[in-house]
Amino acid sequence: MKLRAFTLIETLLYLALFNVIFFAVMTWAIALSQNNRDAEYKNAVEKNAILVSEHINDSFQKGLSVDSANSIFDSASSKVRILFDTGYFEYQSNGGVLTVTNETTTFALTDKFVNVTNFTVAPVIVQPNTIVGARITVTFVAEKFPTETKTIQSYYAFR
Repeated sequence: MKLRAFTLIETLLYLALFNVIFFAVMTWAIALSQNNRDAEYKNAVEKNAILVSEHINDSFQKGLSVDSANSIFDSASSKVRILFDTGYFEYQSNGGVLTVTNETTTFALTDKFVNVTNFTVAPVIVQPNTIVGARITVTFVAEKFPTETKTIQSYYAFR
């Protein structure tokens, strides 16, 4: 009975083939991981844009008026205070985070993966000293992926 073993050349060929296959699989896995990360940042920006837009829209739909004395318009440090029957909501950007303040509490409206780089409020005035709504522009940037941005510009009006 004759035993057959691998020769040195065959062993080197198998190792080279294994290395090529391993390199291809690792390249694919790294690319897939980067694509998942990019999609995660894009989803975070989109989610924050939708949340902010809906929250502000809801405040305008339920609100009575804008407190122009406590609001700052057409500025890089804009803020808007919306009055309700039972209090107010005040929106402003603080250190890249869009915050909402009511009478006693301030909370972040955006999450830690997204920075707000622009929050501008322009009043919509129909008659002198009568604010019926606002044009609000917000720019969101993914914190660790700065090329992923989204700017929303919407008009919000009271009912």
